[in-house]
Amino acid sequence: MITIIISIDPSTKFLFEIVESLKSNSIKFNLIEVHPNTESYTKCLNFIAELPEYSTILFFGHGQDNQIYGGELLGNFTKQALVKKNDMGIFKAQNLFLLACDSASLIKSSFRIAKTNKAIGFGPLPTEIEEIENDKKLANEGITLDTIELFKNAINETITLGLLEYFKDESQGFIFLKDYINLLLNKRINKAILEEDNRNLADLLFNMKNDMVLY
Repeated sequence: MITIIISIDPSTKFLFEIVESLKSNSIKFNLIEVHPNTESYTKCLNFIAELPEYSTILFFGHGQDNQIYGGELLGNFTKQALVKKNDMGIFKAQNLFLLACDSASLIKSSFRIAKTNKAIGFGPLPTEIEEIENDKKLANEGITLDTIELFKNAINETITLGLLEYFKDESQGFIFLKDYINLLLNKRINKAILEEDNRNLADLLFNMKNDMVLY
């Protein structure tokens, strides 16, 4: 069973392209949208708790090293923790794919609590200019809004292609999925350098690849 959980937030809207691409390629999945209200948060958690073991759960949204977030509506509902580090046991015996900032650290620190079958996470994924400005190293590199948009497109492209290849035969396991995404990111990095002459994009993609973890 495949479940996609996506937090409804203006800044994560671009990730729906992955959802639509999977749907257009006839991948069958449950879609859980975590809207900016308490009821939606609770409904999502109840759904996760009822999933059979060894399901594949894909989470698309925001995260930190100690939690993943639900939906947000600016000015009306501030995003809140959907699952905190100490509650990661809700994913016990599942195959968990967290496309969220600092989810690699969350997976590492909660591994004994979560007891997932396999889990893939990522490091920082700066998809907003504020995230660039708050990172001294990235801010000094002169990354522009145009580069951020290219990075967002590259995230959608590589993750979609990786998942499509994985879903052809899930018995290949998450080790295959991670390796295949690595391959796709390497190709996209080469394109950014050799064809587009965009070192900043290449650096963002390299960091994405380098920070990805499998547990």
